[in-house]
Amino acid sequence: MKIAYDTKLMRPGCAIIQSALGGSPVVKKVFPTDTWLEAPTPDMHLYEVNEEQLEQLIKMTRVGA
Repeated sequence: MKIAYDTKLMRPGCAIIQSALGGSPVVKKVFPTDTWLEAPTPDMHLYEVNEEQLEQLIKMTRVGA
């Protein structure tokens, strides 16, 4: 699956950003909406991740939120 994610801010792009950049719709189901970035950032990129990597991103996002 693919995810638009900012690795410096440790936050995912919102559902609209995911759609615009080609991210998977799963993001809106696994990340709380209060962690979403509502605008693209300079450090946001589209990453291909497996389920294990996605779980790690979820944990890191919760810590950083």
